[in-house]
Amino acid sequence: MCNIAGYVGSRPAAPILLDMMKRQEGFAGGYFSGMATIHDGRLYHAKLTGDVARLESLTDVASFPGTIGIIHSRSNSGGGDKWAHPFTRSKNGQVTEAYIANGGLGCSKPRLPEYCQLGQRLMDEGYTMPSRDNVPNTIYPTLADGSVIHMSDIMCQLIARNLDRGRNVVDAMTEAFCEMPSEIVGLLLSLSSPEAITWSRINLPLFVGFASHGAYLSSTPLAFPEDVERFSPMAPCSSGQVYPDHFTSYPYEVAPYSVAPITPEIRQRAYDQVLRDLRSGPKPIKEIWAALIPLFDPADCCQRQILAYDVLYSIGKDYPLTIHSVPVPGAADGLTAPKFTLSIP
Repeated sequence: MCNIAGYVGSRPAAPILLDMMKRQEGFAGGYFSGMATIHDGRLYHAKLTGDVARLESLTDVASFPGTIGIIHSRSNSGGGDKWAHPFTRSKNGQVTEAYIANGGLGCSKPRLPEYCQLGQRLMDEGYTMPSRDNVPNTIYPTLADGSVIHMSDIMCQLIARNLDRGRNVVDAMTEAFCEMPSEIVGLLLSLSSPEAITWSRINLPLFVGFASHGAYLSSTPLAFPEDVERFSPMAPCSSGQVYPDHFTSYPYEVAPYSVAPITPEIRQRAYDQVLRDLRSGPKPIKEIWAALIPLFDPADCCQRQILAYDVLYSIGKDYPLTIHSVPVPGAADGLTAPKFTLSIP
C-alpha cells in the first residue's frame, strides 16, 4: 500500500498536493516520495527516497508550475530513488507521461512470470525502464539478465505503448490495467490530455472531491482540504478522467477480477467494527484494514481499504477523531518516516 493524490483546477497544484500528502502519508507511505505537474506543454517531475518533507527540502517541487498535478508517497517495499513514483515515459527527448500507483500483486501473484515476460517484451520493443536495477530478494518482475524492474514502471510503459498504437488516454490505461491486472489504482498525467488527470481503479482506494476552484483526488477523504464541498469514491474496475468541475467513469468491458461490492449492510458493520476498535486504543491503519477482511467474500478482491477510509471519515464527523504521528526508521540510514495511528476518546 501507498498513498496517492491529485489536483486539477485554477490554483497552483504544487502546494495543494504537498499539503494533501502530508495529511495522509503516515497511513501507508512516507518512505519514498515524488510529484509531477504539467504547465505550458511541459511535464515537471521529481522523486527521491524519503518523506514529502525531504522531497520539498531537497528538490524544487514546491515551485513546480501548473494547476494540474499528482503526488505519491510509497511504502517501505524496497529499491532506491529510482523506485519512487512517478514513473515516466520519454518520447523524442521529452517526458510525455507520468504515472503513479497504489497497490500490489495481491490476487495476481500467480501471474508474476507473465509480467516478467511483458516487461522484457516492452524493453525489446524499445521502451526504456528507468527503474531497472539490481534489487535482491524482491517479488518484483525480474528480467533475463537478473535485473529487476518495478511493476508500475512496466505499467507506465504499457500505457505508453497503447498510446503509441493510437488509443485515447482512457482506453490506453484501461487496456493496460486489464492486460496486467493486480490489486491496484493509478493516476496518469499525459501531455496528450493536459487538461485532466486520467485514473483507473481495480479495487484499491481512490476518492474524488470538488471545491469551487477545482477537483481533488486522494487515497482517503481525510486528506482533503476543508474547502471540499462534496466527494465520492471512484467505482471499481473502471477508468476515466477528472476535470476541474466533473469527472468521467467508464467500467471495464471485461473486468479482470471479481471485486466484492460495498453494500449498505457491509458499510454499517464496518462503521461499528472500526468504532469499537478505536475505542479500545490507538490503531494503525493496517489493523483497521485487517479487521474488515471478514466482511467480504474471500473469493473476491475486496475493498477493505476504501471502506476503512470512508467509515473513518464518517466517524470523524461523529466523534473527535485524532491522528497521532510518530517517526519510525525510514528507507535509508539516517531517514525517518511518519507513522499514523488513529484514536477517539
